[in-house]
Amino acid sequence: MASKGTKGKLKTRNGKPLELYLIRISPACRAVWFYLLQNNIPHVLIDVDFTKGETTLPDVLLRNSHQEVPLLVDGDYIIFEGPPILNYLAQTYTNHAGFGSNQSTRLATESVISWANSELHRVIGYEYIYPQFLEKYAVPSEHLNDAIVDKGLRHVTQKLEILEGRYLSKNKYLTGKTLTIADIFVATVVAQLQWTGSKSQMWPNVIEWLSRVQKVEFWDEVHESHRQYVQELTTGRFLVH
Repeated sequence: MASKGTKGKLKTRNGKPLELYLIRISPACRAVWFYLLQNNIPHVLIDVDFTKGETTLPDVLLRNSHQEVPLLVDGDYIIFEGPPILNYLAQTYTNHAGFGSNQSTRLATESVISWANSELHRVIGYEYIYPQFLEKYAVPSEHLNDAIVDKGLRHVTQKLEILEGRYLSKNKYLTGKTLTIADIFVATVVAQLQWTGSKSQMWPNVIEWLSRVQKVEFWDEVHESHRQYVQELTTGRFLVH
């Protein structure tokens, strides 16, 4: 399924909308989509379903060695993975809008995004959340899977403590007093914890920060599929294919 994004006023390299191939419950995909909307970059969304087999994938994914989303097509340019896509958009179209007002903040923003895409998402997603709800990431032994999830929860606690104490104890946002795309990216990852239906109050700074981020324009639009998915999961708590 493809859907149109905001038309916007920016002109793309070849005058055609960028193509974003995505899975809407993926944190990195949502962060890239948010940045496109926020900066009025003309784009179309192409939803990808890997569960239906390789033969159903779009040609551009079949030609890509990694077959991963998010994947952005801008004319003859093809970029995959969230951080390089955001960097490409910032350099090509927005003069680094949303990355901070100075070089120091921009570098901090890029660093936090890289950390969120790799380390934070690995812990929250692949070690804790996905083994509980996605059969693809669960091991056959229920006992072993529970042990993996328990270990993942300990690692999640460590990462949330980093956000709570090192990033948000003195600042409203992750890189200072102003929201950046780093906040959006990290928030999309932290939001995966909503799959469990947990409402822990152990990290008040994180909770207040996430509440602020979730009020920004386009958050609800970008997270509608995530919200619906969470609603389905939390009413049943079952593994899905």
